[in-house]
This record gives sequence, C-alpha cells and structure tokens, in this order.
Amino acid sequence: MKRLELSHISTQELKAYKSDILSFLEACSYDLNDDDIIIYINRLKNSYSPKSVRNKLIRIRKFLKFINHSLADDIKLPRIPKRRKHVIKPKDIRQILTEADSKLRERYALKVKSATLLSATSGIRAEELYNLMWKDIDAENRTIYVRAEFAKDYEDRVTFFSREAQEVLQEYLSVVKPDKPLFSKKSLLYHFGKLNTSLRMKHMRKFFSQQSDRLGMPTAVKKILMGHSTAGDVDLSHYDFQDEEELKKIYDKYWKDFRILDC
Repeated sequence: MKRLELSHISTQELKAYKSDILSFLEACSYDLNDDDIIIYINRLKNSYSPKSVRNKLIRIRKFLKFINHSLADDIKLPRIPKRRKHVIKPKDIRQILTEADSKLRERYALKVKSATLLSATSGIRAEELYNLMWKDIDAENRTIYVRAEFAKDYEDRVTFFSREAQEVLQEYLSVVKPDKPLFSKKSLLYHFGKLNTSLRMKHMRKFFSQQSDRLGMPTAVKKILMGHSTAGDVDLSHYDFQDEEELKKIYDKYWKDFRILDC
C-alpha cells in the first residue's frame, strides 16, 4: 500500500486496491496456494461483470507480482463486451433540471442544477467538479480553473461554461460558504438518487463531448477544454498554443448562448 501511495493514484483507487486485496487474502485464508487462488478467481467471474472482474484481477495480479508469486503471469484478463454507446441529448439534461426544481428543496435544487449545467457545458470530469472551490471559478467571466492536483493528467487547464450555467451558478454561490468545496460528491449522489434518471455527474462530461460535436465545435478545441492529451497529435499542435482568451472566443462561438431549457 505504501508503494501504491507513492505512485500518485487517487484516494478512491487506493481504497479499491486495499478492499480487493484484503478480500482476496481473506478468501484464501492468507495461504496463497494455487488451488485457492484459482477457486477465488473463478468465483469472481461468476459473481461480477466482466469490467469489475477485470479491475479486480488487475489489482490481484499486481499484488501477486509484488510478492513474486508464480501464478501472477498466468492470470489472464477477461475481455469487456462493447456495449452500444449511450447518447445523451439536451432533453435528458433538461429532465434533471426540471425534476430538481419539483422534487428537491430550493437550496439542494440549486446545487444539483448548478453542478449539472456547469459540468454539461464545460466538460470537466466528475472528480474535478467535486473538488472545485469558490476560488477556482470566475463566475463573471464564465471560467473554471482546473487545478493540476485534481486533473487526470496533473496539468492546470481552463475551461468555460455557458450563460445559462452562469445564471444558476451565481444564484447558488450566493447561498454557499466560500471556504468549502462547492459540490460534495456525497451530497450530489444522494440528491441525484431522488430523481427519476440513471444519469450521474460523469455523464455530463459525455454530454459535453457529444453536444460539442452536434454544435460543430472543432474536435481539437473540445479535447483541450476536456483535458484530453494531445501528445503526438500533429493536427492538434496548433491549438496547444492558443491562449485562454482565444480558447474562450472559440468556446463562445458554439456554447455561450446554448440553452438546455430552451431546446
């Protein structure tokens, strides 16, 4: 676990490693003979989805390699079936906004609507949203400053949000304390659970990507705003040198006046 902590993986992934390895060790009674390991792996395959099994086996295999167990290299990862891609339309986001107003108390409705619109029109990751502080947002200029320590690639970046998101965000900021994260993961998950939707914050980023394409935004700019790596992509190298002002101009051409509630 100490070695994993030094690898800079997220706290959430660290907890997952600890949980999976402890379950594995307990199931094998801390005596890692080949038969018990094979029985446990087969039990996983019969109890979890291919994706979950794959993730658990990656962690178990990493642990077995760490202790130089002979079976480590024999563990094969299952293939994950490719499902039909989930297309998210403005009407799906609109349903969340209208249900929040009708089913949640005003303060919590504001939080859900603000988080949803901010994510859906900026493309930030869910974990980036959960760590946003007041100081990370310039509401007047519709700008989000994603700090490197919370970005997947550990690089600072900026992205922007629509006027519609700005309206709700400014109302929300007037009722929250400036010294705490704006959007608690626990709170958002709880209140989303009260709505009649299977969508969660992670889907807002997918909506931004799909809707940017529908609006005609250049893929290069979309990738930069979303924090995708452009390393080795010659077509994107020109955009790497766009400053914040130029990026905002391009963003505004497609997103500034886009309104989900009016679609």
